[in-house]
Parts: sequence; C-alpha cells; structure tokens
Amino acid sequence: MCTKMLHTLVSVIALSVTQVEKIDALEVYRIGGEDEPRPNQIGVNFHQLLWSDFIDKRSLDEEAFSEGILRPIRLNPAKNIALTSTNRGGGPYIRVSGVASYSITDQSKNMIDSDYETFWEWVEGIQSNFTGQRFLQSRRITMDLGGLFFVNRVRLVTAESGLYPDRLDISADLNVQKKDNVSGYGAARIGGQLVYELPENVRDTIDVKFEPELARSVGLLLYRTSPKPLKVGEIEIYGTGYTNQASYVSQYIDIGEPAVWGNIRWRGRKDPQARIWIQSRTGNDLDPNVYWRFTGRGNETTPFDDAGQPLDASDYSLLKPGEAGEITYDTENWSFWSSPYEFADSNGTPIASPGPNSVIQLRADFLPVDDEGGELGFIEFTATKPPLAGNILGEIYPDEVPLGEISQFSYVIQPTIREQHSGFDQIEIATPFGVVGVDSVKATGLEDFTVNIEPDSTRFSIGIIPPRSMEDSGGVIEVFFRAPVLSYGTTFQGWVRDSSRPLELPQSINPGNAADEVLSEALTVRTSLSQRLLIDMLVEPKVVTPNGDGVNEKVDFSFKLLQITSRVSLSLKIFDLSGEKRRVIRKNNQYSGFLHFSWDGRDNSGNLVPPGLYVYQVSVEAENGEDLLTGTIGVAY
Repeated sequence: MCTKMLHTLVSVIALSVTQVEKIDALEVYRIGGEDEPRPNQIGVNFHQLLWSDFIDKRSLDEEAFSEGILRPIRLNPAKNIALTSTNRGGGPYIRVSGVASYSITDQSKNMIDSDYETFWEWVEGIQSNFTGQRFLQSRRITMDLGGLFFVNRVRLVTAESGLYPDRLDISADLNVQKKDNVSGYGAARIGGQLVYELPENVRDTIDVKFEPELARSVGLLLYRTSPKPLKVGEIEIYGTGYTNQASYVSQYIDIGEPAVWGNIRWRGRKDPQARIWIQSRTGNDLDPNVYWRFTGRGNETTPFDDAGQPLDASDYSLLKPGEAGEITYDTENWSFWSSPYEFADSNGTPIASPGPNSVIQLRADFLPVDDEGGELGFIEFTATKPPLAGNILGEIYPDEVPLGEISQFSYVIQPTIREQHSGFDQIEIATPFGVVGVDSVKATGLEDFTVNIEPDSTRFSIGIIPPRSMEDSGGVIEVFFRAPVLSYGTTFQGWVRDSSRPLELPQSINPGNAADEVLSEALTVRTSLSQRLLIDMLVEPKVVTPNGDGVNEKVDFSFKLLQITSRVSLSLKIFDLSGEKRRVIRKNNQYSGFLHFSWDGRDNSGNLVPPGLYVYQVSVEAENGEDLLTGTIGVAY
C-alpha cells in the first residue's frame, strides 16, 4: 500500500502544545474482524484496517481469506493442488532450449490447466547410428507447488494415446530444482527423496500413491526407450493435511507521528499441536531496508544518489546493470521482529517492539502439524500519541548478583522531554520475583515521592512530585529498591505514566546509557551460576494434625525455583517409611519464583494416613537439569 492510501486509513492529527494538555485519547487499530463490535468508550478512536492490505501472504486458504479469516490451506485429498500452484508463485518447470536450465513456460502451463487436450511435448528423439546401442533418454519436470505440502499421490495423463513415458521416477523435494549439473540428453536427475519408481509403463494415465512426504516441489523423471515424442496433457498432485507453513505480513501501518505502543490482542483458535506465531516490529519510516549502489570507484558503495538523497526502492529498481549494490536492514530506524507472542495471551499482552515510533508492522506464521491447524479472525493493537517523552533510557545496577538472594538495586532513568510531550508523574518497575522494599528516590527538583506496592505483586510504582516536564529533560531519576533474583538474565522492565490522563498508555523505558557513572546500559540482571534448581525449603508445621480442630490441619512446603526459562512441572510425593508412595501432588506450567505445595495428611484415595513419620520429595525436571529436595514430616492425631 502506498503512503497516500495508508493515510486514508490512519488519521493523522497535528497537535499543538495546548491540545496535548487537553486531549486524552486511546487509538485502537484492528486488522480484520470487520463484523466484530467496535469500542464505543468516550476518548477511544477506532481505526479499521483490512487483511487485504498486505505486503505478503503465503499458503493461506483463499476462500477463508475472502471471508476475513487467516487459515492455512488444508488439502482435500480429491483436490489437485498443482492447479493453483501458479497462484502461490510456483508452476511446472521444464528444460528450455536444450540447455541445463529450467523455466515455467506457456507450454508447460498446459500441464496444469485442467484441459487434457492441451499439452507439453517432449519432441521426437534421434536414434543413434551405433549398431546395438540401446535407446534410453530422460527428461525432468519439476512441479513447484508454491508452498510446503504433504503429498501422497501423483497422476500423469498423456494428451495422445501411446505417447506416454516408458518409465517414471517421482521425488519429493523441499527445494525447487531448476538446473541439471550437465547438459545433454540423458543428463536429467531428480533431487529430494525418491518416493516412487515405475520401472515399466504401457498406460496413457499413470496414477500412483505413496506415503505422505513433505515437499515444496515434486520431481518427475520421464524416460523413453524409443525416439517417440511424449505429450503430457496434465500433471496432477494430491496431498493430505494442512500445508506445512503459511504466513501473512501486514502493510506498514503509519500512525502519523511517534506513538506509545500499548497491548496487542487477537481472536483465533489453534489445535494443541499446531503453532501460531504473531510478531511485531516498529520503525520511523515506511521501508525497513537501506539500498546501496556502486559509485564506480572500485568496490565503494553508497546509500545516496548523485544528489545526496537516500536511495529508495524505486530509485534502486532504476539503477543500471552492475550499478545496484546490496540491500541491508535499516537498524537505525527499524527494530527487528519481536519474539512470538504467546498465543494463549489472546486477550491482550504488551507490544514487545520498542517505541516511540510512528510505524508498526505485524506478521502471523502458521505452523500446522498433520491435521492440526488454526486460524485468526483479527489482530488488534492500541497506541497513544504523542508520547509522554521522546525517549526514556534506563539501566540497572548491579547487573550481576548472587542467585536466590535479596539484593539492593539502583534503577536509573533519563527522559528526553520536548514541548510536544506531556511528561509523566509515575514510574512503574517490574520485579518478576517480588519486591522486598523501596528505600529511596533521588532526582533534581524532587520534592516528594509516594510508593505503591500491592500485596503479592510483581511490580511497584513510584509517584513523583512534581511531575517531570520539559524543564526536566535530560535529568536523571534514581530509584533504590530491594528484590530477589531467581533466574539468570532477569529483566526489570520499566514504564512511566501520566496519572492525569487515565487513557494514556504507559511508555516503556528502553535500556541504554542513562547515566555515565552506571556501566550496565541494560535492564537485565545476571546471576552467579548454580547447579541447584530448588533451594530454601521451608516446611511449616513440622507435624500435621488433621483432626478437624482447625489447628495444623495441613503442612505447607515453600521453596524457590531457580533458572527456569520455560514451563516445567513440579511434583510433591509423600512416602511412608516402608517406601510406599502414599500421595502425589503435581503443579504444571511453572516458571522460576516462590512456590509452595500443601498436604492435608490424606493419601491418593482421600483417606487420612496413619500417624507416624513420612518422607516428602519435591522434584523438578527441566531442560537444564533436574533437582530434588527431601525431608521428613510427622502426622499425629
């Protein structure tokens, strides 16, 4: 989509300083989902975008797409996928001009037009004059499917009776073979995995089935044992299940001015084994590439034209042969694609791409498994503009602490605030494993501050009096707090807010050089390495008395789980002294943190265990190892 078209979809509002102080609005952008209810809250501006405005889409079901749904192609075993291969950028490659290169031609497309009377012809051969030499020639057809599919059937139909191949080999290839190693008759080869061999054929129609094989292309190696011509009317390819991968990349969505990114959410579904990866990236212009040209002075290249203006895609396409250089990623103005968002967070999760920026792009990758897939109805995100500040740099010190211990941290931020920015009066800091306390806050011109720590919360907030404004731009704010770190590489993400504008989104603090005397330039804290995953077991009470009097009715096992970066399962097992397992309690999908189990003195059948001494085991198995804590607990009545 061109810039002019984008601006018909996205409202661009020029705000004066006075308007910034008065306007409190949330911008909501939705791709797809035209039939979904629109937000109707006061102060919310809604922008409807369309799935049909895209940079790229591959292997998506066209019928579903026309109905506003992103869904990978699911193969109908009776549907010939070769017919639609050209729609996906594929088609039948044949050898051209007697050389070792292959192309899709008008004649080769006759093999996928559903007309058995149109054909591709392998013209009549020349018999050798050497007496007794056996005639055998081969010719390859590479059917590019335009995507990865599980194929399990190939059907070849000749256009004229008797002009069939005498032998046929079929392969499934993850790539598209477009060249032979050498030229000349008999040199053709097929790559990939050989899935079927037909050593002898006397039929005009060849219809073969085989075990499903993943393929981007299907190679057909045709043999003839006489100089007769071959006329192939149709090649049909059939498969099963979903396409192996499908993708959608949105247009560049121009917000019109730098904005603070809020949450992203979506509506869709996926089967248990399938995956859907939704990602974002943000930038300051409508092209994430840098275009280079050769200057004519040796290997020197430049991203500018002769007039000193940056090259764009249009300029690059007009460069003379030999003048075009490489195309590189514009890391100064664009972020890289974010890590995929957890699909389970479909009700809303913070946009991971940095800001403030004026342009955002979204992509969705579908990774089905056999007959398990998924779909998306819409993707929606929020933003507010202008931002609270031009940029907010932050860093934390120390950036390496003992694992599992409470440490004191200094969190330093430096905002850049211009006249178009509204400023802020709150700072929020995420503490993934809780916070013990906030000791002090320091800043130039600070008169007072407030601290808000919710019970069992993994973040705290600081109120700043007076608020930070343009006069405070470049000034440093330092927050001192105490918190534990239970995992290597823990990130203490931060945000700033303007409490006078409730619809204004919090603006992220970006890692960087906030103060010269702090050397980390990061918001991530490393820890000392440890072999332990479970530490600091606390068992209370030591004796459980489940007799119904309300005292010591259950025992609580509290501990720390360390160094876990993906979800794991934990178990508590209770054994009697003979080694018999009396109770098993499990917790699934756990991360590093403070965890606990409770046991009420009952076995797996719900019956109270006899009085006595019992052995407990708390265990975890993870990718980086396993660990076990064990001890004894008494039961009395």
